[in-house]
Amino acid sequence: MSVFLNYIFLRRNSKFFSKRYIQFLFVIAYVFFALNLNAETFRVRQTHIADMSKEVATHTKYLGFNDVLAITLPDKNQFLKGVELEFKIPSDMLVYKHCIGFSFYKNISPEPDENTVDFSGKRTYINTLPARLSMVLQVPFAENHSIEETPYATLMPYSIVEGNNTIFLRLQPITKFLPENIAELIFEVSVKPLLSDEGFFDLSIIYPDKEHKGIAVFIDEKPVTNYTKPMLFPAGMHYLAITSEHYRTEVRTFAIEQAKTTSLEVQLRDTAPSIVITAPENASVFIDGTPVSWEAGPITVSTGEHTVKFVIGDYEVSKTVTAINGKTYNVSVSIGVQVIETP
Repeated sequence: MSVFLNYIFLRRNSKFFSKRYIQFLFVIAYVFFALNLNAETFRVRQTHIADMSKEVATHTKYLGFNDVLAITLPDKNQFLKGVELEFKIPSDMLVYKHCIGFSFYKNISPEPDENTVDFSGKRTYINTLPARLSMVLQVPFAENHSIEETPYATLMPYSIVEGNNTIFLRLQPITKFLPENIAELIFEVSVKPLLSDEGFFDLSIIYPDKEHKGIAVFIDEKPVTNYTKPMLFPAGMHYLAITSEHYRTEVRTFAIEQAKTTSLEVQLRDTAPSIVITAPENASVFIDGTPVSWEAGPITVSTGEHTVKFVIGDYEVSKTVTAINGKTYNVSVSIGVQVIETP
């Protein structure tokens, strides 16, 4: 390291080495030196906290040129696969390329809070802010992740967060070549959760009696056995079918939303046939001569022939229904007045 710096010093007046080039070499030397430190102690101007342990949502913080941002992560979140850091860089910095560095640390001590400015930790990554107005970094939370690198974002190594529940980002000047108003400039950093495109499905099956007879559950035409616990599915529409020799087949469609739980309750029905009555409010209904309360819903009957009789004032009409297992019969009656005009 010292040999490298001496070389720069001896050559600084050479016509082949401009001031900007010397500055660039110092940056390279600084990065090399910083990454080879086991641990370092440093002081910052201000500490900012983005607490995602309580709410997995977007947090926006406004940093100065010598500030740190500590992002506290939840202990467990099934859907959180990483975070995205979007930097908005002041336009005053466009001509000051490689002058402000950003670093990631782990094993930070003490635990970050907004009143602490002295820290120690192991630097795991260092780079410089680009000469443009924005920069996007994506930090994965697993070594084998599904985050795809794009031309619009830089995918960071998993090592910067591995084994830690805090992402610790530090801004700092790399050189003295800075704008005069550097202390007034604001670097806006938005922390956005990267969520997997899936959600939970919580199925609740209600049996018609205390005895739970055998059923088969299919989702998207595939058999499911562990349906008593929430199940993970890709976001989108899905198809549910419940079949049984003892209950009627139930069919539903349900939608899974990203990073959310969809709950669905299915009431199983006995295979005994039923009759649904539709009639005027003042109608009396009899099945096989027995009056029934038809307004409450389907009426369960035995298999075979049944006579449904409607009585409305002096008007009476009957209909015979042959009922078989697993079927529902809709029987209705209506009274209307028809007016026909003739020449």
